[in-house]
Amino acid sequence: MGLSKSHPPTQVKLLVSPTPGRIPWSLLSWLALGSGAIFFMVVILSGARLIVDPYSPNWLKTAFPGLVNSFEAVPQTADEIQAEIKAQNIIAGQPIAWPSADRPKAWFYPILSPDSQSIQALWVYRVRGNQRQRVEQITIRPLKESFITTPLVGTASQVASVDSDATLASVKLMPSPSDPWLLLEGQHRYGNTVMRYGQILSYQTQSQRLHRLLNWSSTGQPPQWRADQQQQQLIIDQTVGLRTSFLLYQLVPNSPPQLHEILLYRSIYESDLSTSLYDKALKLAQGAVWSHSLQMMQSAKKALGSDWSPAAQAQLDLIELHAKHTKAQTEQTLSSEQQHILAYLIDGQWKQALSSLEENPAIYDSTLKRIERDFDALWRGVTTHLQVHPNDEATQIWGALLVTARQSSEAGQDWLKQKKPTQNTLKRLQALDPSQSAAIASDTTADDVTDSTSASPDTLPATTAPGRYLSLVGQARGVDSPGEGWLRSQTLPTPIPGQIWYHIDIQLLQDSSGWGRPTTAVTAANFWAESLSLRRQMQLFSSARPTAGIMIHGVKATGSGLTLLAIGPEMNGSAVVSTGNSLQWLNTLPWNTAPVLETAPGSDISEPDAQISSPANLEASMVQTIGQQLGLTSEQIEQLYPHLRYTQLDLHGDSALEHIFSIGSELPSTLAIAPGQTIIFSSFGDVLYSDMGQQQSLLALIGSGDPATLLVERSGSYSVIGL
Repeated sequence: MGLSKSHPPTQVKLLVSPTPGRIPWSLLSWLALGSGAIFFMVVILSGARLIVDPYSPNWLKTAFPGLVNSFEAVPQTADEIQAEIKAQNIIAGQPIAWPSADRPKAWFYPILSPDSQSIQALWVYRVRGNQRQRVEQITIRPLKESFITTPLVGTASQVASVDSDATLASVKLMPSPSDPWLLLEGQHRYGNTVMRYGQILSYQTQSQRLHRLLNWSSTGQPPQWRADQQQQQLIIDQTVGLRTSFLLYQLVPNSPPQLHEILLYRSIYESDLSTSLYDKALKLAQGAVWSHSLQMMQSAKKALGSDWSPAAQAQLDLIELHAKHTKAQTEQTLSSEQQHILAYLIDGQWKQALSSLEENPAIYDSTLKRIERDFDALWRGVTTHLQVHPNDEATQIWGALLVTARQSSEAGQDWLKQKKPTQNTLKRLQALDPSQSAAIASDTTADDVTDSTSASPDTLPATTAPGRYLSLVGQARGVDSPGEGWLRSQTLPTPIPGQIWYHIDIQLLQDSSGWGRPTTAVTAANFWAESLSLRRQMQLFSSARPTAGIMIHGVKATGSGLTLLAIGPEMNGSAVVSTGNSLQWLNTLPWNTAPVLETAPGSDISEPDAQISSPANLEASMVQTIGQQLGLTSEQIEQLYPHLRYTQLDLHGDSALEHIFSIGSELPSTLAIAPGQTIIFSSFGDVLYSDMGQQQSLLALIGSGDPATLLVERSGSYSVIGL
């Protein structure tokens, strides 16, 4: 209270009268507002200048380096650019004028590798009067071979999955709906197939930057624009042989533009009665039954009327693209009647294909051999068509013939009986395959067919014949108890001390036609009936040595194939199961020391261009690849080379020898490299398989010349991969 009474005059004075020398708060406010307005005006003017001339000196680029492209270069003449490139010992390709040579707005300089075989970078120059100013430089990265070879998966040309890099060798302008794009391309041969691959880039004048639109891989031409369409669509041809395959992309004209892939695995409409035709058409397209899918999709378009959407139209465009191609194949003059039948089947013309076979009974056996080679694709078409039209007679017969081609006449008959066929269907199948007449003659009505061979789900059929299956490769996993769901004998034995139960996942099966993966067409009962001789020969292998025989007591079909139930000697971890002579183990190959490389004076084996002869060039190039995959220096490669094992085998059956290198034992401790790592090259020096520097190892070769398959181990489990 005393304090408040002694100072009130001073407090009042401070509130109503400013202290001498201080600026009033109201003036400060006006000054702050004015300064802010000036600052924002400067920002707006500087921003406007950036839009007009983004690469001129500007304080905004220093304050906000992420706002614009921070790359700057002094404008140069074309001669000065060439002089700079030469002074830096850089190899450049022919510069490309964009969008045209008569009125260029930009120039692209391809920067090449030292051997001039690939493009490593693109330098981008904008035009400023008679000069050019570099505004961007981007690195061109190679594509993975696993991406490039995707179109070959599931075909006779399929190659082993090798994640090597494939460089891009050329660049040119590609037409587009507005300004041209850049098309980068490379080529690589896999057996008899030449794959073309690359990237598509777009250049945006406003930002003066390159944007990647698409990585592509093709078995035909580079990406092409589809003609006669209101919407801009880009086509990539991935057709292999008679198997038609196209990718279709819709242009979305954004800035930068986008390419949207058209897919057939997503319905545009919700399922209801009004779109049933559309849904069925889409289902047929997913099974590659193109012509029938097109007819049904066109009917759906009429039925939907104004509800028909642009997205559905794009799907129809893709279906039509495939259907026209497959239809054209059936009208070509092909080399054999079997090819005509295959073309009909690929197009989903089941009736025409069946009529051709019925008119030429002499080609029955050769046709079955031909369709077995394309079993997976044809089986998908048959099963998909039967989902939409389950009672189609011709399709049912082709399903039975496919099972016959893959397994046996009896298996084909059993499969057909499950479809409740008519008596006429059975007679047509009998007329094609007389070996089925005795079994079919016992059937008097169609209604009796389905149940005539039904057996108890846990009863094994009696077998006396050796069976068609010659060998298998599988992985055995020890289990505590058999489990449920087996086709087995009524009473299972009890393992004696030292024995355990095994589940054996079959990965490959061999019959007289060669090796192949088990398909859903191989039933548990059929496998048992056709595998008596095989079951008596199966062995467990550990470290490439047979450990002991095993006894099979059951089989069941799973979503991924076939699994066997067996008793065998107890082992730690997983084990390989096969027959005695089916696997060509890595340590049993005819190894030699690596060939002596002929080198020019002063050269080393890490420089293949320095070699004298062509074979030496190839071998040196392969050795260089080995060094790159292991991350070795030139000196380390020279240390490693005497310890490489080498052999040549024909693994593709084309009389061309593949090159196999493996790292031997007793390596110098300075290398710190694990022995046993293996790499396989084609006869041209391309990498077909490699586990060098990876957490897997090649154990054995399975078969040879058709082509061979590889058995590999990774983290204690085994798998097979194609070569």
